[in-house]
Amino acid sequence: MKRALIFTVLFSIVIPLKACLICIIQDENKVLVGNHEDWYAKDSQVTFRPQGERNNKYGMVFFGFASEGGAQGGMNTEGLFFDGTISPYVPIDQSDKIIFDGYLYEEILGNAASIEEVVVYLKKYEVTGIEEVHLMFADRTGSYVIVNAYEGKLNFHYKDSPFKVLTNFNINNPHYGNEPTCMRFTLANSILEEEGEATVENVKNVLENTTQEALTVYSNIYDLTEGEVYVYWERNFDIEIKINLSEELQLGSRSILLEDLVKNTIQSLKK
Repeated sequence: MKRALIFTVLFSIVIPLKACLICIIQDENKVLVGNHEDWYAKDSQVTFRPQGERNNKYGMVFFGFASEGGAQGGMNTEGLFFDGTISPYVPIDQSDKIIFDGYLYEEILGNAASIEEVVVYLKKYEVTGIEEVHLMFADRTGSYVIVNAYEGKLNFHYKDSPFKVLTNFNINNPHYGNEPTCMRFTLANSILEEEGEATVENVKNVLENTTQEALTVYSNIYDLTEGEVYVYWERNFDIEIKINLSEELQLGSRSILLEDLVKNTIQSLKK
């Protein structure tokens, strides 16, 4: 998700960045979410945190950067997913909210299992950085919510179709901030409209066609039904790393650089 250190590092930098893409697609068999992590840091890593650590009710996997810390996006053992995308700045007053002591999105992954439980957190606590980001949460049932700021308010956009694409324009007003038409959004939508089945290959097709060259550090496909994640590092969709969350959590709490994970995968394929 868009940026660690509770977003403040990212949003203090004035750059023409169109960062990240998220898509969700579901059918009667599967709920899948795809995402790109677009950023300048290259020390991307995956972190596994078992149930009970830091009093978490649920185990989780999340992705981020070693130099920045925090979860940019992830999934828990209940099949709850989150990530986010940068969007044009919208001022919002959250003075009536409680300031959470810690990283709110890790807290949500650790203790929420459904969209309804997520919304309780977001209505109670200050959503730091929401002025310049859209958040997407999805659960194993196929429910999802996109959270953003517009006209000074926090907005909740609930499931309205079996697939959804989120890029970098304000979902309330696509032209807000003089935002140009997003070709990645248009392309991803056209692919999902044509390929209505929720398969890893269909989501992978979206991701392969919507990278932002060197800006795309890694891409993921989350299978919320099975509790698995497919990882593609630096736009190399030929090397696929499949993570089974329940199996990985049995190995304990740890963080692994994606570069090392890819090297280990390549070595194992050579054996």
